[in-house]
Amino acid sequence: MVWKIWVLAWWMTCCFLLTPAPAESQRSVDQEQYELTFSKGLLLFRARHYEEASSLFTRALLAKPNDHEASYYLGQTLIRLKRADEAEAVFKKMLQAHPASGKALLGLGMAQFYQEQYSLALKSLAAAQVLEPKEQLIFYYQGLASAKLAFFDQALEAFTRTMALDPVLAPEAQHQRGIVYAQLGRLEQAMEEFEAVVQAVPDTELGRSAKTNLELITAALPKKPRSWELNVSLSSQYDSNVVLLPIGVQPPGGPTGISRKDDTKTLLTLRSEYRLLQKDRWTFAMGYGVLQSFHRSLHGFDVLDHTPSVYLQHHVGKVQARVQYNFDYVEVGRSPFLFSHSVHPSLTIFESPSTFTQFEFRYQNKEFRDDRFLFNSTRNGKNWLGGVTQYFMFVGTGGYLRVGYVYDTDRTGGGAPSAATPGVPTGADWAYQGHRVLGGVGFPTMLTIKLDLGFDYYLQEYDHPNSFSATGTIRRKDDIFRYIGTLSREITPAVSLGFQYVYTRNQSNLPVFDYTRSIYALILSGRF
Repeated sequence: MVWKIWVLAWWMTCCFLLTPAPAESQRSVDQEQYELTFSKGLLLFRARHYEEASSLFTRALLAKPNDHEASYYLGQTLIRLKRADEAEAVFKKMLQAHPASGKALLGLGMAQFYQEQYSLALKSLAAAQVLEPKEQLIFYYQGLASAKLAFFDQALEAFTRTMALDPVLAPEAQHQRGIVYAQLGRLEQAMEEFEAVVQAVPDTELGRSAKTNLELITAALPKKPRSWELNVSLSSQYDSNVVLLPIGVQPPGGPTGISRKDDTKTLLTLRSEYRLLQKDRWTFAMGYGVLQSFHRSLHGFDVLDHTPSVYLQHHVGKVQARVQYNFDYVEVGRSPFLFSHSVHPSLTIFESPSTFTQFEFRYQNKEFRDDRFLFNSTRNGKNWLGGVTQYFMFVGTGGYLRVGYVYDTDRTGGGAPSAATPGVPTGADWAYQGHRVLGGVGFPTMLTIKLDLGFDYYLQEYDHPNSFSATGTIRRKDDIFRYIGTLSREITPAVSLGFQYVYTRNQSNLPVFDYTRSIYALILSGRF
């Protein structure tokens, strides 16, 4: 009998020891305790009392182990308490219990983001998006992680989708879009985003942050260039040999074109410009210039030049293209002298911050009047010009060096006579081909003084025998040397005072066009 009792006791012990413990999910649930602690925790979470909320969510999970909602809110609470590593553990455990939970993957991505594991966060968030395609927080954190990894286009797209899904989260997403635009250097778009946030939530911490960012960008932005510009110059000059050369036009020669006398004069120039369109790449502007000279004695050489103009300019990368139209109406001695129309395209290529090359072209139609000079209208014609100039800038010192070559030709008609009639000018006298070599150097400012030097050599070879030659059989040829030196000093940022010397030597095989000239000028200039 005793042995039977021992056998029964042994069997019962074995059954107890071999019976598995109930799984955690099968443990008893205290539903009342769960509902009480979870609802209180949710209220505290929404009131941002995260320490108390985390304690209540933990108690809720003890009452109902692996509960989906309590796990999610516990993880979110830990993230807000900046305990992202603990939150990650909560969400991983949540995934083990609920493998198809988009919220668990979202929480895991958020926890990884706050631990600066941005690539892992994007993987978790991408998996969450498959399960929760309309969850706005997924796209918001995709935007944040993408921005951290400098995937800026991806970040902008994610924030835009967040704004479309959640009007409440939209201001925060728009604020982040502004930050991304600022990182990209697209400051005008960044300002638009921040301004929208300020208007949407003005009296919030987010609105104040957007306002601060606006102020920082505004301070960093270069001042928007003015749409207008005015340049004025007043010069007092001494001219050793008064020669008519308005806007670079050669004198007609002889006793009327070259005075062989010296004189003093006052020269006033004014140039204004108004830019109707002024964008990063495009500029469209209109201008008007006036030049007026007053001689003390030789009033017959007083020049008045009106020059309205218009230009369009486009800048792409390292290339700037420009086309300009000019009209010139010139009076000499208060009589009409010249009407001129010109189209001037140019192309500038910036090879580096310190070097650029400029290619220029010009077509000019010239119509001369006989009012002031006899036979002046025989010079009517068309001028074609093409040239290239290379510039070398001394970056940081304000100096420069330039070298260039220009070819131009005047086509004036008049046929191609084998000989001219002396003293009877025709259009054949003025057709030429010209070659100009130019150079210049600007030295850095020293002791508040800036020195600029320039040199031009201009060879003009005329096509036909010239009527100004004694026999009417000589073709005119001019070698023109021109030297310029300028000393200037800035008085204010807008006003400068300068002294200029210009020496011209026109060596012509026809004595009537041969001359030497020196100009000494004191110049007061202003730019406004």
